[in-house]
Amino acid sequence: MRLFRLLGSCIALAAMTPATAAPISMSPAVQQDVRCFTLFAAAVDQAGKAKNDEAREAISLGVMYFLGKLTIEAPKLNLVDAVRQEVAAMNGNPNAKAVGTACDAEFAKRGQELVNFGQTLQQPATQSPSSS
Repeated sequence: MRLFRLLGSCIALAAMTPATAAPISMSPAVQQDVRCFTLFAAAVDQAGKAKNDEAREAISLGVMYFLGKLTIEAPKLNLVDAVRQEVAAMNGNPNAKAVGTACDAEFAKRGQELVNFGQTLQQPATQSPSSS
């Protein structure tokens, strides 16, 4: 969990560091996932400061979820530079709350799908009629 605290602190630091690199071109989906990753990472840091272990663990799953998506969607993406770019873009952006709401909704939907999957696995398997 120290890793997540460190990550959250780095995200906060990125907000104070001006982006000097050339703009990174990302698809809208990848850009949204970078923003979600960034927001969840910052939230882990805040939950850690509040000493809310349950919230920190749940939020940490969000970080891992969006990191996994980015690893698949954009394996060559320089995530450090992308995070810096998106932190700068979201800083003071009135739409940042809407981005966070969309991130939460996506993560909650995937979480519910996982719960449903687990419940389905716990049900007895239906057997197909054997051919005679």
